[in-house]
Amino acid sequence: MLGSRYRVESLLAKGGMGCVYLVKDAKLNDKVWVVKEMTQIDNNEGFLEEARMLTSLSHPSIPKITDYYEPDESGNCYLVMEYIQGVTLQKHFEDANCQLPLQDIISYASQLCEVLSYLHHQEHPIVFRDLKPSNLMLDEFGRLKLIDFGIARKYDEAKLSDTVQMGTIAFAAPEQFENRQTDPRTDIYAVGAILYYLASGGHYYFRNTMPLSQVLAQFPQDFIQMLKKLLETDASQRYQNINEVTAVLQQLQGSTFAAPESEILKTLMIKSTAVPASLANYQLHTVSYMQQQPKMEASSRKMHTMQATQSHPALIIYLLDVSGSMTLMNGERKRLDIVTDSLYVALKQMVFRSTKGSRISSRYRIAVYAYSDDVEDVFGGVKSIDELMHTGMLPTLKTQRFTDTAKAFQHAEQLLKSELPRIQDGPAPLICHMTDGIYTGEDPEPIVRRIMDMSVKDGNVLVENIFISEDVLQQEVDQPKRWQGVQDHTDFRDEYGQKLKRMSSVIPESYRQMMREANYNLADGAYLMFPGTNPELVSLGFQMSAATPIH
Repeated sequence: MLGSRYRVESLLAKGGMGCVYLVKDAKLNDKVWVVKEMTQIDNNEGFLEEARMLTSLSHPSIPKITDYYEPDESGNCYLVMEYIQGVTLQKHFEDANCQLPLQDIISYASQLCEVLSYLHHQEHPIVFRDLKPSNLMLDEFGRLKLIDFGIARKYDEAKLSDTVQMGTIAFAAPEQFENRQTDPRTDIYAVGAILYYLASGGHYYFRNTMPLSQVLAQFPQDFIQMLKKLLETDASQRYQNINEVTAVLQQLQGSTFAAPESEILKTLMIKSTAVPASLANYQLHTVSYMQQQPKMEASSRKMHTMQATQSHPALIIYLLDVSGSMTLMNGERKRLDIVTDSLYVALKQMVFRSTKGSRISSRYRIAVYAYSDDVEDVFGGVKSIDELMHTGMLPTLKTQRFTDTAKAFQHAEQLLKSELPRIQDGPAPLICHMTDGIYTGEDPEPIVRRIMDMSVKDGNVLVENIFISEDVLQQEVDQPKRWQGVQDHTDFRDEYGQKLKRMSSVIPESYRQMMREANYNLADGAYLMFPGTNPELVSLGFQMSAATPIH
C-alpha cells in the first residue's frame, strides 16, 4: 500500500529513473491509476518543483497527475497519474514490421507537435528533452499521449548550459551532449529524429551516412525538405517554433502516398563508402546492414567491433588521479569537479544506451579506482550499469598529496587477470585513466604495456589517457570540434606527454565514428589521449569511454 490508499497490483515497467506500477485506489472504489516510483532522490525541492509543474498541466495528450508523495527516508518519491490503456508507438511500429503508412506517420507527428506547442508556450516553456517512440503512447482510440517527463525541464533564458547533459542518443539533439542549454528547438530536432526513424523502417538518423534524398527516395520532396530542416545540427538553422512544423505537416496531411516495401528496401540497399565500421554487425528489422557495406580489411572487421549486450557487457575501468593538484582551478571550476561531472555524464550515457523503452539491459560493467599514494576502490568491485544508476551521484572524491600511477595500473592489471577468462566473447575492455601529470613510485609504462598486450577475441585491452594540465601540447586546442586528436606527429611540451602517448591505444574505428557522429573530427590513427586543458576536452575523453559498440 502507498499512503494507506493505493494498493499495488503489478509492476508495469522498470527503467533508469525507477519503476512504474499499476495500482487500485481504495478511496475511489478501486479506480485504476499508475504510480511512478523515482528512486534515490536527493533534491526534495527539485522533485517538488517537478511535481507541481506536472500537476499544473492540463492537455488531452498528457496523462493527468493527480497526487504525489515527497521523498521518504530512502530517497524514494511517487507520482500518481492517469492510467492509459494502449501501447507505445515503439511497440506499435515493431508490430507493424517497422512499416507505417506516411499518413499515419504524419498524423502522429501532428499530434506530437500539438502537445509540444502547449508545453513550449507555457509562461516558463517546458522542454521535454527525451522524445522517442517508447515515450509516446497510443491509447485504445489511436490518440497519442506523451509519457515519462523524467528529464523535462523549464527553460531558463538566463542559463548558459543545462545542469546535466541527458537524453537518448538515438533521438537527442547535439546540444544535449555538449556544454550548452537545451531549449524548445531541442524537442524540434527530436521530432525530426522520430520521423526519420519511422519513415526509414527503423534506422537511426545519427547513424546515417547517406543523403536523405537517397534513403527516403520514395517519399515526397516536401517531406524530405522538412526533415532536413528539423535535423539541422545548428539549432539556429532548424525551425524556430514548433508551430512552423505543424504548418508544414498540415500541408502534407492530405497526401495518400505510401512507399512500397520493396522500394524502401531497394533504397536502403544502396551502398555507401562512408558507412562506419561500428555498424558492421548492426541488424535491421528487415535486412542485414552488412549488405550495404563495402568490403573492409579483415583487421577492421575483427578488431574492436564486438557489440556489448546484456549477456556480454563491456568492461570499463576508470583510474582517477586525486593528487593534491586536482584542487587547482580550470577556468572557474576545480579540476576534480570537472572530472566528477564528466564521469557522471558518461555513466548517464551508458544508462541511456542500455535502455530500450522503460527496460534497461546491463550492457556495461564499471569499476572506479581513485588513486593518490594509495588506491581506493570507489564502488567496492565491478558493478553493472543498472546497479550504479540506483546510487545517484558518485561518492565524493578526496584529494591527497602524492600520486602513484603505477600502483593504480597494478590494480587494473590484477582485475583484468581475473576478468579476462570469462569475458572472451565480449568487447575488449577499456581502461580510462585520468591524470594530472607528475607521479611518484615506479614507472607505470611497463605495466601499461603489459596490459595493452592482454586481449580477448575482439582485440587487445584498450588504454585511454586524459591529461589534466595547463601545458600539454605545443599547439593548444582552441576548437575541440575541429581538433583531429593526438597523432604520431603531435608535439608535446614535455616528455611526460610523449610517455602518455606511448601508454595510449589507437582509437578503434568504431569508437572514432561514434565521436564523429557527436561532431568531433578525430582523425584515423589518432590516439586515445586527450589533453584536459578545458572542460570540453575532459568531457570528450569521458564520452569516448562510453563509445563501445552496443547491440
